[in-house]
Parts: sequence; C-alpha cells; structure tokens
Amino acid sequence: MKHGGTSFKTARHIARSAQQTIKNKTGMGVSIMLCPTHISPKTPERMLYKIAIALGMSPETYTMKNRARDIVELRFIGAYFLRMYFPDVTLHQIAAIFGGQDHSSIVSGIARTNNLLYTGDTRFVEKYNRAVNAVEEWLKNVAPVYPLAARA
Repeated sequence: MKHGGTSFKTARHIARSAQQTIKNKTGMGVSIMLCPTHISPKTPERMLYKIAIALGMSPETYTMKNRARDIVELRFIGAYFLRMYFPDVTLHQIAAIFGGQDHSSIVSGIARTNNLLYTGDTRFVEKYNRAVNAVEEWLKNVAPVYPLAARA
C-alpha cells in the first residue's frame, strides 16, 4: 500500500472519521496510526519457508533426520542464507532451527555450499539461484521489522 494510493486514501478517510466519531461521543481526542499488516516482517523462519517453497519442498523438511541429497542441500542453502541475511543468528540457533543438529554440521554445510558454488555444480547452482530469486523477491515485498506508521 503506497501512501499516495487509493487504498491508503480510503483508509486515512475512515481513520479520520473514526477519530471524529470518538471525539464527538466521548470528548476524547485520539490519534489513529495506519500500519499495513498484510506483509509479514523479516524473520529467519519466514526466509527458510520461502526457500523451501521455491525448491518445491515442505518447510518441515529442514528438521527431518534424513541424508537424502535434496534434503541435505536444502539445509545447506538454508544455513548459508541465514548466515548471509541474519548474521546475528548463531550457529547453535541455526542448528536448533534444523532440528537440533550440532553446530559443526552447520559449519560443514556452509563450507559445502561454498565448495559446490565454487566448483559450479550445475544442479546445485540452479537450486541456489532459485533460492536467491525467491529470497530477493520476498525481501522486496516484506515489511521492515519496525515499520514506519503513517498518521491518519
């Protein structure tokens, strides 16, 4: 919702009418803040969800105790992106998100991701690029963690 858009103008009109109604009925002046809620904030879990969906997998796959290549590569990419986009998330926290793995498994997965990208593993690079596109699209459409509210 853009500040100059029709939806915003309509919401602001409704908010101003509500402010006036409250003042008329109670004598109290109130300020109503407009803040879009249809876009979720940036969180590591939301990003992992977007990556899993982009790769055609279920988000629950991250926590599966399975060593199938597709599942392991999903965790590799997820860990790599968490370190890139959420540097404050520790290796232990990433391990917990992935079902209680050891932090050294996360380090190994990130190293394997770097190696697969460096060597140009075609299948892996294609998955990685799909994940990059999904995350970049998500970041364009996601609300900041502390959204700026507009006064009515």
